[in-house]
Amino acid sequence: MSLAKAFAPGKVILLGEHAVVYGFPALAGPLEQGVTVTLEKGGSGISLKGTQEGPSPIAHALRKCAQAFHVSNVEVEITGDLPQSVGLGSSAAVSVALVRAFSAAGQISMRPQGLLERALELERDFHGSASGVDHNVSFERQLIRFVKGRRGQPVILPRQVEAVVWVVEPRGSTRERVAEIKRKQELDPERSQRQFELIGALVDEAVEALEKGDLRVVGKAMDQNHKLLQELGLSTPGLDDACARLRSMGAFGAKLTGAGGGGAVVALFEDADPVVSTLVAEGHRAFVARWEAAQ
Repeated sequence: MSLAKAFAPGKVILLGEHAVVYGFPALAGPLEQGVTVTLEKGGSGISLKGTQEGPSPIAHALRKCAQAFHVSNVEVEITGDLPQSVGLGSSAAVSVALVRAFSAAGQISMRPQGLLERALELERDFHGSASGVDHNVSFERQLIRFVKGRRGQPVILPRQVEAVVWVVEPRGSTRERVAEIKRKQELDPERSQRQFELIGALVDEAVEALEKGDLRVVGKAMDQNHKLLQELGLSTPGLDDACARLRSMGAFGAKLTGAGGGGAVVALFEDADPVVSTLVAEGHRAFVARWEAAQ
């Protein structure tokens, strides 16, 4: 019998990755794809369905949740349709879904900020120095402007916004990419600061344009952000080629999304469905991300 069930969406960063770790803003929104955590009563202790419990980040997260929300003797099932390890927030979605499911099972009433903090604590176990943007988007389920250490600010859209998310190639560890940028920042702090400031300014420019419904300005900011990520050594030939292809298909702008070094790209379109249909027909993994206009 199901004791509790919770869903949390993945996320896509439109602008601001990496700079967000250093206190600059990021713009990100939820995906339809996500993760569902189901808790079923039974067994002894806390077990993960379909696997043998061992010293893994997931097993550690389960123990933390069980202790925090006073839940015992349950079997945990984690399912979903969110691509993993490509920069779309799969670990944050797992963290948020776990916290929601365990808090419901333990009948623990906690303020939203408390649940957010629990989810971020779990995400840090997965990624180390997590900025918090992933779990904030997954928790809030709306397009937000996010600054580290604060709750995300909703972006008020006058019109629907559509993007193509294209999973291009395997990607390395987020933890390693973040550590690599930290090393560069320590070696040349002035250059890194200038790059992060430029990225932060592009985020604010894009937020303002989104709230006016000007997708061309947003797309231009995305293209400029991609160039800055290239300068930071975070793009790859595969990601660059995918962005160029999407621009040739009519994108307002395109860039890598997530930690970089592989993974996915995101591109803004007037109508994303035909583009996704073309990519999928060619054998690529791609889907549409949509954010509705404010009511």
